Amino acid sequence: MYRSLVFTTVLAGLSTLAAPSAQASAPDLNPSWAPSALHFVQEVPVEAAPVTDNLDIDLIADPEGKSRDYDMEISFRGRMMGVPSSILDIWYYNEDDPSWGDSRDRPQIEAYALGIEFVIKGESANGIFYMEYVKSRMKEGYWDDREEPADNLDGDFLLPSNNLGMAVFGANYAYEAHFVRTSQTNGAFGLSFLVGGGLGLGVLFGDLERWGPGDTGDSAHVRFDNGEEADGNKDGIPPVLPMVDINAGLRFNFGDRFVLRFEGGLHTMLYYGATAGIMF
Repeated sequence: MYRSLVFTTVLAGLSTLAAPSAQASAPDLNPSWAPSALHFVQEVPVEAAPVTDNLDIDLIADPEGKSRDYDMEISFRGRMMGVPSSILDIWYYNEDDPSWGDSRDRPQIEAYALGIEFVIKGESANGIFYMEYVKSRMKEGYWDDREEPADNLDGDFLLPSNNLGMAVFGANYAYEAHFVRTSQTNGAFGLSFLVGGGLGLGVLFGDLERWGPGDTGDSAHVRFDNGEEADGNKDGIPPVLPMVDINAGLRFNFGDRFVLRFEGGLHTMLYYGATAGIMF
């Protein structure tokens, strides 16, 4: 600034001194031709600093556009649940026993579950929060517990209603061991192994009517066949049941967005199933 001011002042003085001689040597020219200081000063453009808004700053700091160090996932899941016959045989007789008292086979404890999950996914830790509907697939039948000496006429006959099931909600933790990371395949594919567990609560609904041995010596299944009134409904079963979860499975990532998981384990009953969802 100071140097420009001095330079301009000098030029202005020189132009003042040169003005008379210029006019004398060119008398026919317009006197306004005399140069002024402005003819010797050129404008020097000043480049303004670029203005960057907040969005550009965020993108520079985080080129992938992520402001958090975890992912979230919404998934739908389906499971088949049950108790194997080999386990039930420990406590109850079945139709293969010589002294089996009913013409029908012993029922199987089976169910299916449909639900939704919300997942918070870190580098290796996964928090899984779920809600689901569990529908019983157990049929009516005779249940006779093992005892010594054997008495195949003192069992109970159970009749589940068509809507017998549970509304379940809970939370699980899963540790994730990566086999193939999406960063190794440019986000195209990922494979990992998950193992963990958690707890939940199941609210029971529907009916489970029970017939026991009669006072006249009739067995429970005979009383049911005769159309007698049931002795009780969901006897000794609390309305809210704990759900214990132990899970293990494989997780597949496709395109860094679509997630598919195959797993099995314990969900109070043994289970196997699949989960599909979107990660964001």
